[in-house]
Amino acid sequence: MQRRQFIAGALATGALAESSATTEIPVNITKEITALLRETEALWDTQDTKRLRGLWDQDDSEPFYLAGEQNDWFVGWEQLNGYLAPTRGPKVTEAIKVRFYNIKARLLAPDLAFAGYWMRTEMKLIFQPKPFASDNRVSAVFRRKPEGWRYLTYTEAFQAPNMYMNHLMEKDVSESYQDFYDKAGKQKKQ
Repeated sequence: MQRRQFIAGALATGALAESSATTEIPVNITKEITALLRETEALWDTQDTKRLRGLWDQDDSEPFYLAGEQNDWFVGWEQLNGYLAPTRGPKVTEAIKVRFYNIKARLLAPDLAFAGYWMRTEMKLIFQPKPFASDNRVSAVFRRKPEGWRYLTYTEAFQAPNMYMNHLMEKDVSESYQDFYDKAGKQKKQ
């Protein structure tokens, strides 16, 4: 009987310790990750992409990065630095504007978080006469550091071409079309 009471007490103590530990976890992780994403946008606005490296966990030995235009992952600091702060090759981007939206985040552990969100990119390339834009999905893993959340992994994922084209065509429909459609449908029934 004493053994059962001891085990029950130990389990209860462990459960209490676990539940009190969870109260230290931020109530709104999405808000905290959104703050880092707004900081990321501000750095993109400066057009100085090498400054983005400061938003990564500098203690992590193997960051992963996959931009939509890449064929394969950049793994490790040498490759990530080569992408964010290239030292050779011509500059092809005149100006780029990045905005994140529909941000959803969750904790994986007290110091790790995952987020999925959308990224709107508007840019002008040197060799194209006009700017263009795209929307694509992003997922990232973050680590909590004393200075705040920092990237560990980052992935941009374009939609399949047919889904993306449908999205663009649907996005191009005017806001007034729904009223027109509703009225046209009622007239047809009469």
